[in-house]
Amino acid sequence: MKISAIIPSTEVVAVLAGITVPCLVFGKVVMAVPLILAALVLVWLPGRRDYWRVVLEAARTPVGVLLLATLVLWLPSMFASPVPLRSLEAWIRVPIFVGFIVFLAAMLSERRETLALALKALMVASAVTTVFALCSLTFQPEVLAFFRLSGWSAMPYPGFRPHDILKPYATLSVLLVPVLVWAGWRTGAGWRGLAVATVVGLLAVVWLTYNRSAIAGLFAMAVVFAGLMMIVYRRPVIYVTSFVFILVVTLPLMLWLHETRSADFPPLAIQLPEGTVMFFPSWLIDYQRQLIWNRAFDFGMDTPWFGNGINAINFLPGADAPMPRNNLNIIPAHPHNWPVEVFAETGAIGALALLTLVITLCLKLAGDFLRNRDTALLAALIVNVGYWGSGLLNVSFWSAWWQISYLLMTAYCLAGRARLDQD
Repeated sequence: MKISAIIPSTEVVAVLAGITVPCLVFGKVVMAVPLILAALVLVWLPGRRDYWRVVLEAARTPVGVLLLATLVLWLPSMFASPVPLRSLEAWIRVPIFVGFIVFLAAMLSERRETLALALKALMVASAVTTVFALCSLTFQPEVLAFFRLSGWSAMPYPGFRPHDILKPYATLSVLLVPVLVWAGWRTGAGWRGLAVATVVGLLAVVWLTYNRSAIAGLFAMAVVFAGLMMIVYRRPVIYVTSFVFILVVTLPLMLWLHETRSADFPPLAIQLPEGTVMFFPSWLIDYQRQLIWNRAFDFGMDTPWFGNGINAINFLPGADAPMPRNNLNIIPAHPHNWPVEVFAETGAIGALALLTLVITLCLKLAGDFLRNRDTALLAALIVNVGYWGSGLLNVSFWSAWWQISYLLMTAYCLAGRARLDQD
């Protein structure tokens, strides 16, 4: 299929889409502005009918069919939701976001120069926002306060903590890092330098915000990447190098977690709620998260097949119970683990459907990369590993900013591969 209708508006869409994700550093509302503008321009392009056909074709692929089936299997949970309108809003966002992303990927795939412009906009915006984050976290917190409309002050209100405010931006590192590396590599030497410098800056932001879920996601990405390189090259030197790399990363990380979190061990005198199962030592995964997972799982077992309603777990009776040794609720906002969250809210049927979709998508991306050696597919796979891996420890699955960031990064990668007509 050839899409021939091209007007300068495609460049506007590319720039707006490119700067969307990095703009999270200024707040979710600021991030939404370029996204909405890009969507409005995109759906009115003269070639939109051809792009809509691509969306319909994607819905008939195996991954598309699995997504539609998952959406259908989530619907029964609406009847049990204590906040049905909130659940419906979270549900309906998913097909809208996916449809928009496939539409965008179709346009970018047809116009490679437009894709290059989007990637350049992403690299420049990421560099600027990373410098902004580093300044806010180190010597100039007033900058963050000013852009968050709190005046020019290092402490505009009690409890102003830049490292907490910028944790969501640090979380994006698991999505931005592989795309920036891939984009810099394919764009040119000067852009490679910018991409590498930005990646280093992002890693510094992760460290300065103590974002352990991002560290876990980055670690999972590194392990998968090393494993793929072993499969691709099949040389003893690659095996040894990959093993040493994983060992060098793993041991210091475990030691750092143990040393920095030893104080978080709950004293033996403190009795945790009856029936609580601690699967991991608290220096590895804090006891608060494990308590939340236990209680969320209990909520899921109350209605095991179809769940308690999408994005509604913190509205269930008992979710506001105080957590031992903490001022948080037992379910503060979400379970900080997407399989637990989806099980509790859509039941075993909804969770199994999503898990099948995720595994199928990742296996397809891995298989396509191993067959074609296309770095765009490798970047898309690593984005998925980072997204689903870090989501095991943080961020609600239903968060709009998290979903759209993941989908946008995936769209750039899929638009950059050799063909888009597979799925």
